Amino acid sequence: MEQFYITVARIAKKALNHMVAHHTPLLPDLYAKYFYIFLDEVDQEVKEIIERENSNKRSEIKRQQEGTRALLTTIAEVVDNLDNAASTHDRELAKHQENLASIDRVTDIISLREMVSRELQSVRDSNTSLQHKLTSANEEVRKLETKLAQITDLATIDELTGLFNRRALFNRIVEEHSRAERYQDTFSLLLFDIDDFKLINDTHGHLAGDAVLRKMANFLKGSLRTSDFLGRFGGEEFICVLPSTGLDKARMVGEKLRMLLTKKVFEDSRGEVKIKVTVSIGVSQYHTGDTLDEVIKRADDALYMAKNNGKNVVFTEASLP
Repeated sequence: MEQFYITVARIAKKALNHMVAHHTPLLPDLYAKYFYIFLDEVDQEVKEIIERENSNKRSEIKRQQEGTRALLTTIAEVVDNLDNAASTHDRELAKHQENLASIDRVTDIISLREMVSRELQSVRDSNTSLQHKLTSANEEVRKLETKLAQITDLATIDELTGLFNRRALFNRIVEEHSRAERYQDTFSLLLFDIDDFKLINDTHGHLAGDAVLRKMANFLKGSLRTSDFLGRFGGEEFICVLPSTGLDKARMVGEKLRMLLTKKVFEDSRGEVKIKVTVSIGVSQYHTGDTLDEVIKRADDALYMAKNNGKNVVFTEASLP
């Protein structure tokens, strides 16, 4: 299974490099297209695992859709039964009222009273039965809402770090880009890359590497404003979006985070291994008229410069040639 994940990561990297090299918009649908093109180059076993994972997710979503339809049908039947029962009891009670106005013998009144009592008991029984059905339906609604939230999380949350995954991150950045265009505002991107992450995996193992990624995510989440949003870009890379923030302020935020990280020591999941981590950061800002691809590319180019200038440093688009 480890080889499977390594192969998937290699395919993803080739697809993204191809898109950047050919100036293809970094959108989920286009990424999926290139991913499957490069997938044809790997062995059949890996392709079968990927297809099986996709099939499992589709089957789960289909089951939830079928459950939702069944629940809606049940609710519709309950409401229909409630309406029919109310109409029936209304007619019966109206008939008894007419009979009451036309009789004068005590025995007939007693008989009518008993009939009305039975009818009222029937109404109570019907209401009790309908109440049970509605309670059951409400419980099913809660279960489906919980399941829907879980499926939504799978579609938008990176399982390892709990951050936005790449797809959800791009959707959120697209929204921020549209907002900045509409209101003539700006935003900045911080593209983080953990320095020498492969060395951490090779030295301490992949479980320790996973622990570092999780703790890095928690550190970044706890160090940013509530208005900022953060996602895992892929591998050991993270993107932070700073709404209504210019380049100079974004650089200061990146520098502050970089400095804080130099003083932290991460532990593996067992608390046995102490790991020092540094990051290189590329910073870009949206300017009026920029496409989203241009903003991301400038952050990526700035990160590349940071990596080639000693690492553990912040470079901005202002440093680009």
